[in-house]
Amino acid sequence: MRILTAFLLAVLFHGFTQAQTASKPKLVVTPLNDQVLVHTTYGVYQNNSIPSNGLIIKTKDGIVLVDTGWDSDGNTDNTRQLLQWVADNLHQPVRLCIVTHAHEDRIGGVSELRKAGVRVVGTPLTAQKTVKLGYEAPEGSLPNDTTFTIGQEPIRCYFPGEGHTSDNIVVWLPRQKILHGGCFVKSVAAFGMGNVADANLKAWSTSIRNVMQQFGTATIVVPGHEEWSDTKALEHTLRLLEKHGAKQQR
Repeated sequence: MRILTAFLLAVLFHGFTQAQTASKPKLVVTPLNDQVLVHTTYGVYQNNSIPSNGLIIKTKDGIVLVDTGWDSDGNTDNTRQLLQWVADNLHQPVRLCIVTHAHEDRIGGVSELRKAGVRVVGTPLTAQKTVKLGYEAPEGSLPNDTTFTIGQEPIRCYFPGEGHTSDNIVVWLPRQKILHGGCFVKSVAAFGMGNVADANLKAWSTSIRNVMQQFGTATIVVPGHEEWSDTKALEHTLRLLEKHGAKQQR
């Protein structure tokens, strides 16, 4: 009887797990303006389905992505969906993907992009860390502060200092006044710091202030997770860091 009960429980749990996996939301694409869109894919963190934001930038020479879809364990469905959405809706080739640090919600789909012939770039440190995580590495060709132009669209990649990780960069679109903060910046909807396993909590506040000084004119700030309707995400990140530090000192 115990064996039968255990078997039934295992079957029920397996079915529940499959249902949970099947119910994970699919790709969502949200326009910010005529030229820039947010791609949102979903992954699992601490048994919760979490949205992860990247950018789709339309240029005259094709599409630039900021970050891959959130993919892990060799499953690149999210990035595959992203590429298919671009092909079906924008009818332009993806020329480049910029990855903002070496976590699976940023670099998990590198192999899918490479298979599609898309060039993927990051900083040298991001490339090194990606290999250690067991993923296919981006080209480690980005300096810590560089601006390049694709299809008349200037794009600046900036390393502000350590924070969420030792390699986190932000991406600034000066013509659009849009800042992609990645996981370095917390949404105003966030109540905590999230994953800080690789964080430098002592340096993070200074690094945030560096971004505020450089990109204080941003009209849209897109965090790595959750919503971006409030431009005060950088200030909110500072407040969360202060609260987190106070808790640690107790």
